[in-house]
Amino acid sequence: MDIAVVISGVADPKWPLPADTSIASLQTHLSKHAALSPFDEAALELSLALRDAHADIRVVALVAGDEALARRVAGWRPDTLCRIDLDAVPRWDGIAVSAALALALAQQAPDATLVIVGREFGDFDDGTVPAALAGQTGRIALPLVLGVRRTDAGNGGATFDVLRQGNGGLERVALAGPALLAATNDPGNRLRHPLMKNVMLAKKAAIDVWSAPAPAASDRVQLESIHTATEPVRTTACQWLEGSPAQQAHALADWLVAEAQA
Repeated sequence: MDIAVVISGVADPKWPLPADTSIASLQTHLSKHAALSPFDEAALELSLALRDAHADIRVVALVAGDEALARRVAGWRPDTLCRIDLDAVPRWDGIAVSAALALALAQQAPDATLVIVGREFGDFDDGTVPAALAGQTGRIALPLVLGVRRTDAGNGGATFDVLRQGNGGLERVALAGPALLAATNDPGNRLRHPLMKNVMLAKKAAIDVWSAPAPAASDRVQLESIHTATEPVRTTACQWLEGSPAQQAHALADWLVAEAQA
């Protein structure tokens, strides 16, 4: 059984943003200084844990990042790894990204029963790609997944027990058939450390590259410009409470009484 884990990475906060904040320079910055996000790590750990528990499971890793990020993921020894080149795809367009990933999955992991992806694919914080990718591939989508266990005996259709964060608390979902899990980070799915020997082997491993075609102009969302955010002007008055904790408490009580009487 194949499980595909799709990893994007985020711009490593250790590297300052470029002085030129044009679209092209920001996209280049992301591709050159990518690091695993907490959601990428959760997705990778869920797939590795399933492989640990079942000898017939293979992990197919698709890494939409630069070569350095792909080699870092290779340190966890997925059974197959392919770097996905999305340079021709506008990363702010969730539909275009999901369409490219769906094509990559069809070619690189056609037999994957589960697709596991971080709940925010990339660092643009919109969370649209996992849902769009599920629609593109015709899979059941489960968001905010914390854990997953395989429950079948391995002699029939695959079934899974999925733990997710629901609106009212934690939920367990019995799942059968192809599905896409959008993982969120949790202490229970914290990514393990890779073995040093595997890290060293990853530095010399051959990395296959699959390049996504550019979407048709009619299918693209055009991003016209990027502007530096303007700090909001604070209009609410602020009063600093001086003195000891007891004096501050009395001053706060006096202020609350005065506000109630105003």
